[in-house]
Amino acid sequence: MAITANLKIEDNPLAQKLGVKEWHEQEIVQPNPEDYLIEELIPANALVSLQTGEIFGKTTLATQLAMSVAFGLPFLDSYKCLQPGKVLFINARDTDEDSHRRFKRLVREWATTVPDIAERINDSIDNFTHISLFDECFGVSPHLVDVSGSMTKTYAYLHQFSEYYKCKLIVLDPVEDFFPENLKNISELYLKLRQLPSTVLLVADHSRNEAFHKVEVGMKLVENGLRIHSDYLGCRDVGMAMGAGIWFPAGNGPKRNI
Repeated sequence: MAITANLKIEDNPLAQKLGVKEWHEQEIVQPNPEDYLIEELIPANALVSLQTGEIFGKTTLATQLAMSVAFGLPFLDSYKCLQPGKVLFINARDTDEDSHRRFKRLVREWATTVPDIAERINDSIDNFTHISLFDECFGVSPHLVDVSGSMTKTYAYLHQFSEYYKCKLIVLDPVEDFFPENLKNISELYLKLRQLPSTVLLVADHSRNEAFHKVEVGMKLVENGLRIHSDYLGCRDVGMAMGAGIWFPAGNGPKRNI
């Protein structure tokens, strides 16, 4: 009692916002259908994560998503890209040669369902920019923030690129390499990411990662496909499987000429 004897509850800042009335009465603003980057799945200007549940192929799926946006291709042959445009894919671990092989493999396999894919790429050749920081040819660290949470030169470059070229999508693979392990507060990273004028896809290397809990849409590779948790639409499963180095809708594998 002696501790609070001289305090008035009216002066207590913790009591100035009592209860959850404001939360309860205020609805989450739902994106309009036309405001999605990929119809039904990924809103524009959102934070999105992609994790793996011990399933290989997350970088391949992220590349397919990036190519869908860059070249106006249907994602998984089923979901239209409603806002095609420029994409920046930054890979911190794969070499440029590895990523080039993945790209060529996807073009080859995609051609079975999109015969004019080569023409589409030629028509939008500058829309897909892929940078491998593993090759260490850019003179910057992958870290977007330092230990204190302040932005780095890499973040400034990223923000300038996104703003100048009006990027629709930025991919960070894997997200763990874009901040220091001893970052004091992970929220500082997400505050910076939300300032980017693009949808940002965070490819998580670990199945248990905070990236899953701080985004509007969380995707996870599971045994029979892709599990999607959305703040707006709830949970849904998209059936898909890997074949010939490309993800395709379940029951609709890549066609082959025999």
